[in-house]
Parts: sequence; structure tokens; C-alpha cells
Amino acid sequence: MKHNLLIILIIAFISTGGCEKISYLPDNPIAGIPTKILMHRGCGFNEDFIPNTLLAAEYGLSVLDGVELDIQISKDGTLWLDHDNEVHDCDGNVVGCFQTLTDAQIESYSVCDGVERYNTVESVFQLMAAEYPASYISLDVKGQYCEIANTREMMNLMADAVLSLVEEYNLEKRVLVESSSPEFLEVMSDQSIVGQCFITFGDLDKGLDNAAATKCRGVSLEYGIEELNADVVDLVHQKGYGLVVWIVNEPEDIKKVWDSGPDFIETDVADFKDYISK
Repeated sequence: MKHNLLIILIIAFISTGGCEKISYLPDNPIAGIPTKILMHRGCGFNEDFIPNTLLAAEYGLSVLDGVELDIQISKDGTLWLDHDNEVHDCDGNVVGCFQTLTDAQIESYSVCDGVERYNTVESVFQLMAAEYPASYISLDVKGQYCEIANTREMMNLMADAVLSLVEEYNLEKRVLVESSSPEFLEVMSDQSIVGQCFITFGDLDKGLDNAAATKCRGVSLEYGIEELNADVVDLVHQKGYGLVVWIVNEPEDIKKVWDSGPDFIETDVADFKDYISK
């Protein structure tokens, strides 16, 4: 009697949906690769280039495993390279914000004395696809702090634009995004072509919590605040996350961070690899 009752209860449990389907995160696009070195702002310490420009990115791609660049979005929905949200004329005056200016307006201020200062993200993707298909790029998504707030709609547009460019130029699993915007990361949560990392300023535990909450696949960690070693990195990897460490410039730090084995290291030092071979 008890045996028959148990069978009846099991059937009832299954038929009423008592056993929920297990959901899995998409494959982690930044897992299982050897440590890669990315040039911060494209050119790092090299003052021959304007940071966050196509020429800076071309330099960084030519000397390291890839580049880290900051991005903005125009009124037309085009992704542009720049750290700051403000667009300047050739005299340094603020003429507006990326998100309030059209592409044509930004282009009209892009060249000063024959030097290009503003380039699109697409121009770098074109370069990578043509000449550096094995390299990596990390896009740092800044908060919007000029006239218009960091809105859900704007962050969604930026995320969709990134994914569209990655697919168009066949750069799947070659692109990272670093952000602390839940709205931006929400769009990135259910895909496996871009490695999304939650930015944390030194607090790795908090970064992991935020990564879990936003379904990120990695943490972007500011270096030098908490102890970082191979055991710490192994723990991050055991939890299923990748790790980006920024910005590592001092010779003693370069060797130490390299030996700890994170997935990506961002630096301003062009001869970074000379230090890890010593």
C-alpha cells in the first residue's frame, strides 16, 4: 500500500510541474584561453597617438594581444571611441555630448590640424577583421555623464550595437565588454559571442556577487587593492567566471599578475611581455 501511494505521489508531482527544468548559462566565451595582454586605451603610454582612436588601436594591436578602448554612442545610434562623453572642437571647447550629436556633427569635429581624434568602433572592427582576426578587444562602457542620464534605452541601444558589429565582422569570442550598467549587461546576458565582465574597483567578492546578479561571465578587477595570486584566480575560475585585471604597469606587478594566471591583463606598457620572459 505504501509502495503504491509513493508511486501515485511521484506521478502527481511530475504532472503538476513540481520538477522545474534546470536552466544553464550560455558557454563562457572567455573561458579556457591562455592569458592575453591588452593595451589600455589602444596606445598605453605611447604619446605618439591620441588614446581611443583608430591609430592608437592599430598600434596596440600590432604590439600586444589586443586592445582596451572606451566607447560612447551618438544620437544616430553609432558607437564611437572616446573616454569622455563630451565632444570638443579644435580649440578644446565642448560642443555637445556624443548622445546628443549626430554622426555628421561628430565627424565635423573629428579632425584637427590633420589629426583624427574621433573614430567609430566599426572602424576598429574592420581593421581587426582584415588584419588582426586572432586579436582581442575589450570595450569599456562608460556611464553617460553629460546632459542625458544613463538610461535603460541608451544602454540597450549600445548593447545591441555591439552585438550587431561582432556578428557583422565575425569577431565572435574576440570581444569583451566591461561595464557596471545592469541595463547594458541585461542585453548581454543570454548570448555566448561576447564576454561580459562586471567592473569592480578592487573588491573581488562584491564583483563576483554583481557578476552573478547580472549574469556576467567575468569580473573586471582594478589591480592593487586586494591581494591577487594564483589561488585567488583559481577560485574565480572554479566558480565559472573569467577575470580581467587592470591596469598593470610596474615591472614587479607585471610578473606577479602574469604568474597568477588571469584571463586578460590590461596595461600601458608596450614591452609588457619582455618582463614576463625574464
